Amino acid sequence: MKNNCSWNDFIDNIKNEYKDKIGIKVREITISSSKIFIIYIPQITDRERLSVDIIKPIIQYKNSKVNIEDIADSVIYLDDIFINSGKDKLIDYVVKGNSIIILDNEEKYIVANTYKVEKRGIESPQLQNVLRGPKDAFTENFDSNISLIRYRIKDSSLIIKSSIIGKRTKTSLAIIYLKDVANELYVNQITESLNEINVDGIVESGYIQKFLCGKSKNLFPKVGLVERSDAACGEILRGKICIIVEGSNIALIMPQTLPEFLKPEDDYYENIYMSLFLKFLRISSFLMSLILSPLYIAIISFHPDILPPQYILVLAASRITVPVNAVLEITIMELVTEILKESSLRLPKQIGSAISIVGTIVIGQAAVSAGLVSALTVIIVSLSTITSFISPDYSITYPIRILKFFMIIITGILGLVGFVVSLTIIMLTISSNNSFGIPYTSPAAPINLKDIKNYLLSDIRLERERPEFLKNKDKTRQ
Repeated sequence: MKNNCSWNDFIDNIKNEYKDKIGIKVREITISSSKIFIIYIPQITDRERLSVDIIKPIIQYKNSKVNIEDIADSVIYLDDIFINSGKDKLIDYVVKGNSIIILDNEEKYIVANTYKVEKRGIESPQLQNVLRGPKDAFTENFDSNISLIRYRIKDSSLIIKSSIIGKRTKTSLAIIYLKDVANELYVNQITESLNEINVDGIVESGYIQKFLCGKSKNLFPKVGLVERSDAACGEILRGKICIIVEGSNIALIMPQTLPEFLKPEDDYYENIYMSLFLKFLRISSFLMSLILSPLYIAIISFHPDILPPQYILVLAASRITVPVNAVLEITIMELVTEILKESSLRLPKQIGSAISIVGTIVIGQAAVSAGLVSALTVIIVSLSTITSFISPDYSITYPIRILKFFMIIITGILGLVGFVVSLTIIMLTISSNNSFGIPYTSPAAPINLKDIKNYLLSDIRLERERPEFLKNKDKTRQ
């Protein structure tokens, strides 16, 4: 500043224009005939730190000569500060939670990080519960999430690239990976995709997930979701990249292939036999959730002769009172189930589980008693619904819920041929897909016996190398 009046005019402008609009406050202090202005927003400022570490030491400062460097070096106690000049970025610093310290006769000013936002504490995961394993989950606080990663991976090669995304929200984002392990090609590809984002605001990691998938219209997700910090650290150690977004309790993991959506981190905490059994259970359930209903239609409506004669008679007797064909019957029941799923999510927690259980039992039993649907249809739809919940990452269940209806329609038109054709189309789509250049079916196809063994057994003692399909710099784990 060339004269005192310019800062005074600027301060007056802040008081008149921004006080009522965004709640900026200005604290004025006079020491040694010099005026010091402290600009901050109370709602996002740690006012105790502001009072104790900034305002109090400034008031107690008795030196006759006051300059901005002395205040920064010898007066205020706060650790995270820097000196800047120019008015164009000053308001941006304030809305990010910083406190600005201005000396009326100097052009430079101090930017002090006094940011504070109300946040919930570290709690147990809500989406990825485990019987055995750490219970600390990510929260909406950016620094807390970073600290959970740092707490577990104490390696100097752990890179945390921070950036700001969103012209209006100015959301903090961090790309986390091991520099000497992760493939630089994936890191550069993800970084470039993030740099190309030009949007007014990012309020959740789901926004970032869609941008990372680009303009791809593929139904299957390419980015894994993780709520638990131990799971995120496990993926980072295997050479993957983790993205944490301010304001979101869900971190993103990439690259992610289809088989990896069915492998939770807690498989590593169990013995190999249990891990192998659970893998078989998840893969079988994943397939059952997709094919049970359309296969039922193919058999009942088109090929009942493949069943033993006694079963055909039982099925015929159970369907005597049903007024609609099997295709419409299954479609209606699947739609009712989807409605119950969504309703239970939106209901208050205290009554959500009760309503879903009562709704399922009462509606199913009433429909069978009234002769609207057969008992076997209720069993098939119930099994299809239950098996869809077994996936550790819920995002992989969304395409299955949609593709199930696709298979029901095609099978209802063409019978067993339609079942085979629709399933073949889905398998071809999956096998031709990729996640950041990695085949989507890895390690199953292309076949890699070593990776398949490590995937199925999930035993850190046997996993001497990182997954080969990730093409990491450092493949050795032990």
